[in-house]
Amino acid sequence: MNNPPGQLIVLSGPSGVGKTTLAHHLIDKFKSTVFSVSTTTRPLRGSEIEGVDYFFVRREEFLEMIEKGYFLEHAEVHGHLYGTSRDWVSKELTRGASVVLDIDVQGALQIKEAFPSSILIFILTPSPDVLSSRLSSRNTDDSDVVKFRLEMAAWEISWIGSFDYYICNNRLEDSLLQVESIFRGTRLKMVNTSFPLEIIAFTPERFTGLEHWHGKRVIVTSGSTREPMDRIRFISNRSSGLMGSSMAMAFRDAGSDVLFVTGPACISGPPGVNTIPVETAKEMFDILVSEAPKADLLVMAAAVSDFKPSAFYDGKTERSGTVRLELEATPDILKELERTIECMCPVMAFSLEFGPDGEKRALGKMKRKGASAIFYNPGDMEGAGMETSSNQGILFFDDGSHVEVKRSSKRYIAELLTAAMGRYLMKGNEG
Repeated sequence: MNNPPGQLIVLSGPSGVGKTTLAHHLIDKFKSTVFSVSTTTRPLRGSEIEGVDYFFVRREEFLEMIEKGYFLEHAEVHGHLYGTSRDWVSKELTRGASVVLDIDVQGALQIKEAFPSSILIFILTPSPDVLSSRLSSRNTDDSDVVKFRLEMAAWEISWIGSFDYYICNNRLEDSLLQVESIFRGTRLKMVNTSFPLEIIAFTPERFTGLEHWHGKRVIVTSGSTREPMDRIRFISNRSSGLMGSSMAMAFRDAGSDVLFVTGPACISGPPGVNTIPVETAKEMFDILVSEAPKADLLVMAAAVSDFKPSAFYDGKTERSGTVRLELEATPDILKELERTIECMCPVMAFSLEFGPDGEKRALGKMKRKGASAIFYNPGDMEGAGMETSSNQGILFFDDGSHVEVKRSSKRYIAELLTAAMGRYLMKGNEG
C-alpha cells in the first residue's frame, strides 16, 4: 500500500488577518507539510526573502507564465499579480506531502474548483477596527492602500460560504489550536487516507492481487452524466458517484496512477488522483478515446444517462401546458470504444439490474461490451445500488469464474474488487 496522498490546505481571507502566521505554524508543527511559495509581481517588502516568501517576477514574465498554463490559480490583487505553480503542488501531493497555501480569496476559489478535495479555511479578525489597526501597524502601506484593503475586505467576506472552515483570529493562541485541529481532522478522514492495513490483516487472502496495480495506469469513470434539454433542465439518474470514487481510491492506494473521469456527482474527486470533470456522455467518450489506449485498465463505474433530448433549447423552456419531450439513445461508450480503439485496454464494467434475470442481463452486457469483467449489483435489494453507502453483488469474469461480494461499505467493496481484478489479470499473465 502506498503512503496516503497529501492534503491541500488553503488559508485565505482579507489582507492583515494573520493567515501567513497560521500557515507557517502548520509547517512548523507537522512533518511532511510544505509551504507553497507563490509567484508575484509586487515588490519585495521588508525582510521578505526571494524564494522563501515569494518568487518575484516582472509583470511581462507573469503573463507569459499564464499563457503556458504554469499556474494552478492566479489573480490580480491590489494591482499586483499572484499565482501558484500547478506542477509543483501536484508533485508534492503525490509524494505524500501536505501543501499549505496562504492566498487571497479569488485564488482560494480557483483552487477549490481545480481541486475539489482541497480544504479552504477563511480567516478574519473580530472586527473591522481590529483589521484596520493591524494593517496600519504593519507600516508597509500608506493610508490610501489601507483604506482600499478594508474596502476589498467587505467584498472578500461575502465568499465565506464557499469555504470549509472559519477561524476568528482574535487570540493567536486559540487560532493556532483551531488550525491544528482542522489539519489533524482532515488527515484522519477516510477519503484522505490509505485503506487501513489493519483491516486487510483480518482477511489478507481477500486482498491478494492489490500488488498487481503498483505502477499501473488506471482510468476510473464515475457519477452520472447530464444530457441537457435547455440551459436549466437535463436528463440524468440518481448516481451519487460514491462507488466510482471508492474505486479510484482503491487503485490509488494500491499504487496506481489514476485518472478519474467524473460526471456531476455528490462525491468530489478524491485527493491523489487526476480528476477530469465532464457533463455529457459525449464528453466522457471523447476523454476515454484519448486516454484509454494508454491505460492498463478502464473501470467503467459511471452511470451514463441512456437517453438525451433530441433537441436542445438555448434558454429556459417556459412552463406552459404540456411539454412533449422526444428522447434518443446516447452512445454506448464501451461498445464505441471497442469499435474505435485498435488496442483497447481491459475493461471492468458495472451493471445495475432489477428483477430475477439480473445476472443473465449482466453477463450479456459483459459479452456485448467486450469487458473482461463486470460487477453485477441488484438494484432492487435494500442497501445496494444508488444513493446508499453500501453495496453487494457478484464480480463475473469472461473466463466463467466469479467472486461474490456480500453487503458492506462501498469503500470496502472497492478494495475487494480491485484485488480480485488484480488476481484475475495476474493469472492471465501467468498463462
